[in-house]
Amino acid sequence: MKSKTHLAQIFITAAALLLLGGLGAYWPALVGANSPESPLAPNATIGDAITYQGYLTDENDVPLDGTFSMRFQIYNAQAGGTLLWDSGTSNIVVNDGLFETRLGITTDIFNGEELWLAQTINGELLTPRQEMLPAPMAHTLRPGAIVKGTANAIPNNYLLDVQMNNDVFGFNRGAISGQTTTGNAIYGLAENGRAIYGQTEDGYAVYGFDGGSSANRGYAGYFYSTNGIGVYGYSNGNRTHPNILAPGVYGQSNQGVGVYGRGDTSNSYGFYNEGGYFEGGKGLYARGTDSSGEAGYGARIYSDQYRGMYVQGASGWFDAYFGGNNGISTFGIIDRSAAAQALVVNLGSTAIEPGDFVAMVGITTSPENGQPMLAVAKVDATNRNAVIGVAKEAVLASGVVLEDGSESVDFTPVTGTIAPDSYLVIITDGLAPAVNLTSLARVADGVIGDKIALSANGQMALLSSEVDGIVVGKIAGPINETKGTIPMFIDID
Repeated sequence: MKSKTHLAQIFITAAALLLLGGLGAYWPALVGANSPESPLAPNATIGDAITYQGYLTDENDVPLDGTFSMRFQIYNAQAGGTLLWDSGTSNIVVNDGLFETRLGITTDIFNGEELWLAQTINGELLTPRQEMLPAPMAHTLRPGAIVKGTANAIPNNYLLDVQMNNDVFGFNRGAISGQTTTGNAIYGLAENGRAIYGQTEDGYAVYGFDGGSSANRGYAGYFYSTNGIGVYGYSNGNRTHPNILAPGVYGQSNQGVGVYGRGDTSNSYGFYNEGGYFEGGKGLYARGTDSSGEAGYGARIYSDQYRGMYVQGASGWFDAYFGGNNGISTFGIIDRSAAAQALVVNLGSTAIEPGDFVAMVGITTSPENGQPMLAVAKVDATNRNAVIGVAKEAVLASGVVLEDGSESVDFTPVTGTIAPDSYLVIITDGLAPAVNLTSLARVADGVIGDKIALSANGQMALLSSEVDGIVVGKIAGPINETKGTIPMFIDID
């Protein structure tokens, strides 16, 4: 027995060429397409089976007639290999050598890899296997199709290469378009390479659009990484339109945030958990362009639990430089909008209350960076000549771990008295809203602008010819007799 068989794919290709020669009327019968009278919708999904046609002869090339048992098997190699599909044995009628059957092949074997068909007729295995060649309609175009292969064995290293020439600008034109109502329009997953890669000359390498009408409804683009980089942006372009600054990543929002980054918050001392990381000639450049009041901040930085901002410059350079008309305005420990202040340590033998005058007692070492720190004590008759300011508030020192792994100390304002060996902030120049009165009677007759001095016994009094003391400031407001305090402008001689 001798078999001359041809895969349905090969026959269909030939039929497509004959169609140009006037055999279009036979097209539905040849390829199994739906006829015009078919009740199926025009965009119905094609079935799984493929048509197989063959021509069966004996060893003398005489066409055979009758019913023959046939079995078809698909392998992934011309010889040997793995069996991917088996039709089983079925009886097929042959008329004048011609036969036709439908093979209900499992669709997941059509993934772009080469396939070979083995045929067994009446128990006889025919050789060699037949290569299955491409066809006008293939299973790799069906919903759920999978394309597999080895990239380095393909000329352009891509399993799927889609190219489009389109000189008409428009957001709705693209080489690949994805649309879905509930899932992922385009989904990419890569173990070690690029899940999705886009390249363009004048347009968008990857373009995403979210048409949701409600806030937080969807994402124009969503990128997730379990152990790498969620989004990496790189630009080598000139600073011209449309990329004015040629950014690696550019974000714009009409209602929300242009670029939003969120780091892991499970460990406040963990590293590489920044919401955003910037490195460059300028690590971060921020500019506010809105002139409507506070809306024009170049940068607005806020922290729920820790420092609003941590800055560290190179050796010999400022940690931060503020070059505006007003330099810097702060409302934390150092409030330069109201007074000059300093962080010091109480090395006296008694506790210091906020509002007490303090005097210098020496220099110690800061636990934060090893730099010199001023040591103070509560003013009394023995140290009044060294008065330096007024205690503002207590400060708690606590250990922290810096981003380079080294340990340091953070200072946090707290309420209450300042015990010996504890830290405090003092006002050395400017407004002190509440200075503790040591003697109400000796300043009761004072008015705004009168000078206050510390007498020989360390007590406060109005400066006069009878009082020989160290001038510490001027009265800035009325006495609060309930609290026993007075506002003063500190100006120590």
